[in-house]
Amino acid sequence: MAWQMGRQVSRDGISAKLINFYLVRETARPLLFALMVTLAAMLLERTLRLLELLTSHGGPLELVFQLTINLLPHYLGLALPATFFISLFMVIAKFDSSNELVTISGAGLSLYRIIRPMVAAGIVFALISVALFGYIQPYSRYLYREIIYIVTSTAWNATLNERVFARISGGLTIYADEVDATGRRLKGIFIREAGAEGEVITTAKEGALIVNEARTRLQLVLRDGARTSFSDGAGAMTVGFSNVSLARDFAFDAAPFRPRGKDGREMTLGELWTLAGETPDGEARDGWIAEFHTRLVRALSLPLLPFLAMTMGIASQRASRATGIAAGGLILVLYHHVIQLGGSLVERGLFSAATAIWLPFALFGAFCLLTFHQSNASPGGNPFDRLFAAIEIRLAALTSALRPAKGKAA
Repeated sequence: MAWQMGRQVSRDGISAKLINFYLVRETARPLLFALMVTLAAMLLERTLRLLELLTSHGGPLELVFQLTINLLPHYLGLALPATFFISLFMVIAKFDSSNELVTISGAGLSLYRIIRPMVAAGIVFALISVALFGYIQPYSRYLYREIIYIVTSTAWNATLNERVFARISGGLTIYADEVDATGRRLKGIFIREAGAEGEVITTAKEGALIVNEARTRLQLVLRDGARTSFSDGAGAMTVGFSNVSLARDFAFDAAPFRPRGKDGREMTLGELWTLAGETPDGEARDGWIAEFHTRLVRALSLPLLPFLAMTMGIASQRASRATGIAAGGLILVLYHHVIQLGGSLVERGLFSAATAIWLPFALFGAFCLLTFHQSNASPGGNPFDRLFAAIEIRLAALTSALRPAKGKAA
C-alpha cells in the first residue's frame, strides 16, 4: 500500500512538471513574438526621428545604430509588462476555450497550482526589469544623451547630405541640391546666416566646403551667386558675385560632455539609495527617493500580472478576446499613470513614497489577488464576467444604433 502511494505521488509529481513545462512553453511563444513586434514598432518610429535629426545636423548616419542600441534597454523595459500580460491572457483564454484548463484541473491541480510557473516567470522578469531599469538603462541613457549632444552641439565632419538642411551651430544653415561622393563639392547652394543684427541669405550655382588642417575654420568657396542681407530698419540689400569665399571659425570637435548624474534617471539603484541617504532634505533628495521607489514598484508589479491575466482570460470565454485585451490594457495604463503621478508627488515633496507609490501598488496587488481568489473559489465568482458582459451589451447596442444611421446616410 505504501509502495502504491509513493508511486502515485511520483506520477503526480511528473505530471505536474510536464504541465509546468507545457504552460511555460505555450506562454513563451506569444511572449517572444509580441515582444519582438512591439520593440520593432517602437524602435522603427524612433529610428526615423533619429535619421532626421542626424541628417539635419550633418552627423554621420553610422551613429543611428549606436543610438538605437542605447535605446533598447528603455523600450525593452517598457514593453515587457504589456507583452507579458497579453501573452498570458491569450494563453489562458485559449486553454479555457479548448477546455484544457478543465482537463488540467481534473488532474488534481487547482488554479493556484496552475499559475505557479507563470508567477515564477513574473519573478524572473521582475529581476530582469531591476537589471534593465536599475543598472543598464542609466548608463545607456547617458550614452544616448552624450551622442545627441555631440551631434547637435558642435561636432560636424564638414560634409553635407544631398537635399537636406544642415543646421550647424552659430545660426548657420546650409543646403545643396547636389552633393558629390565626398560630401564637399556642392551644386545649387542655399546658405542662411542668422545673427543678432539680422540674417544673410546666400545662393550660389556651385561651391565647395574647405576645412583647415587644425579643424578650426570653415571656408565656403562659392561661384555665380548672390548675397541678400536683411537687417532691422534697413530693408534688404542684394549683391551678386562670380566668386566669393566665406570663412568663419567653427569648433568641429565637441567639448567634453557633462558628467553622468544630471537627473535621477541616469543613476543606478545603488547610487540613488546612497544619494537619498546622504543628501539633506530638499527637492534633490525627494527626486532620488521618487526615482528609486518608482523603479522598484514597476519591477515588483510583474509577478502580480499572472493573477490578473488568469482571471481575465477565464472570463473572456463569455466575451470576445479583444474586449478582454482592451480592458486589461486600460487597467495597466491607469496603473502606470497612477505610479507615475505618485512619483511626481513624491518628487515635489507633497507625499511620502509609502503613500503615493507603495499604497497604489498594494491596492493593485490586492485587486489582482482578490479577483483571482474569487475566480478560483467558485465557477461563477469571476468578477470580470459581469464587466465583460456589460461591455458586450453596450457595444452591441452601439452597433445596432449605428446601422440605421448608415442606412439613412446611404
